[in-house]
Amino acid sequence: DDGRQWQGSHAILAIGSVPNVEGLGLEAAGVETDDGGYVRINHHCQSNVPHIYAAGDLSGKLPLSSVAAMQGRKIAEHVMGLHTREHRHLDYDKAASAIFTEPEIADVGLAEAEAFAEGRKIRVTKVPFSASAKALINNDPRGFVKILSDPATGVVLGGSIVGRHAAELISVIALAVTANLKVSDIYESLLVHPALAEALADAAE
Repeated sequence: DDGRQWQGSHAILAIGSVPNVEGLGLEAAGVETDDGGYVRINHHCQSNVPHIYAAGDLSGKLPLSSVAAMQGRKIAEHVMGLHTREHRHLDYDKAASAIFTEPEIADVGLAEAEAFAEGRKIRVTKVPFSASAKALINNDPRGFVKILSDPATGVVLGGSIVGRHAAELISVIALAVTANLKVSDIYESLLVHPALAEALADAAE
């Protein structure tokens, strides 16, 4: 409506997906599915039939290859009895994701809009890549790093990155979210200079 126009060769309509369960014999095996057709699983990725597991898109969790791979690992650990030792259950709310656009977009953990909708108090710090020496060397200062943390404890709750190598850099914030690290754990780390990762320390400070 504002007069802007775009030209392109293709248009993608992404309206979701449905699990491909035809021919698997789930009903005959007594495996329960939800209203969407996804297999109901517990934190070991087990269905209601103990010896039948589900991973990936069929599980109805985050449709990411990284999540599917980790689910497969958890299934293997459970089958081999390794789940009895100290370990973490999968927390899908802390899974990192990325969109491989130009520039890349990546996020993990709590989103700013989600926190505001819940009335949750958070500390939001944002640093543009235009303040990064490495970004200027690369002649690509587009984007930013944003980190969300608990204002009382400093624990990292989430973050988002837009820019070059965002999919790689988000791993630092993902580790902080998973391990309940504080922003001080990031900005007190001795990082390489010059490097894009320095923007993470700047955003954490």
